[in-house]
Amino acid sequence: MLKHILWLFLITSFLKIPQLIALEVTFGSFKAINFESEIIGDRELIIYRPNESQISDDTKFLIFQDGQMLFDAEATWNNEEWELDETFSDLSEIGIEPNLVIIGVKSANKSGKGFFDNTNRYLEYFPKQAISQMKSGFVRFGYKRMGEKTHYNYLDFLTGELIPFLQTEFGIRLNRENMGIIGASMGAIAALNAILEHPELFGFAGCFSTHWIGIKPLEYLTLPFRKKIKGDQTTVDALISYVKARSKNLDSHYIYFDRGTEDLDSAYGSAQDQIDLIFESQRLNFKSLVFEGEGHYERFWAKRFKSFFLDVYSP
Repeated sequence: MLKHILWLFLITSFLKIPQLIALEVTFGSFKAINFESEIIGDRELIIYRPNESQISDDTKFLIFQDGQMLFDAEATWNNEEWELDETFSDLSEIGIEPNLVIIGVKSANKSGKGFFDNTNRYLEYFPKQAISQMKSGFVRFGYKRMGEKTHYNYLDFLTGELIPFLQTEFGIRLNRENMGIIGASMGAIAALNAILEHPELFGFAGCFSTHWIGIKPLEYLTLPFRKKIKGDQTTVDALISYVKARSKNLDSHYIYFDRGTEDLDSAYGSAQDQIDLIFESQRLNFKSLVFEGEGHYERFWAKRFKSFFLDVYSP
């Protein structure tokens, strides 16, 4: 029993996200859909369009993890947001009107402060394929025991349910030519997992403040006091091995990484440097940026999103 309790602490994530309430956007339009998934259960989607461009082969589709954090700070647990509507308003003012659909997928973390909701989010976003890269031991046992349960198969939900739904909804075929995937922290891990496993579906991935490091139980318990963590090396090694093994799937894809240097982001440098070396050695198309003085918050990801978007969008 003690091992199970410690394992629950290990897999708890850091972004605590509540149910969507009274979402408002300042630019563009959206609709919320309650998607009834047979894999991960009911999940709210936010479908956002910055303008009313006709859906065509030129339309780009962006799937975002943690969709409830994208637009309205008044509806989020920490009163922060990605400011996507403001970003597209700014772009409109300089004549950029992208033919674009954003699909925000609400995470499994519904409460914003719940221990088990945090755990569910972590397990949903963690790449199941990386578990086989772990050394035998307690950490691998915990991931296999809990993480491989059917209702944590987030990637199966994306490819087997969400994308077919979007194709029917918009009457268009989705593939690497017109679709990308984006996330931050564990959402970045999920985005990278998706493009590594399904390079035929996703042409690019945006990985903001990628959470490579997991967390040890004791670090989680003392996090309110120490304000930083070193993470779990078994998890780091497994993720790096997994990326190295799968990165050969990326040929003409584009991968964006970034990180800050403060609070949680300060722990990502070593792992990200190893990932960069893997990508460099294989001459992959990627960018890896460091932002001094920035931390693990939506206000920083919001600042970085515009340049990332302009990298991947060509009108």
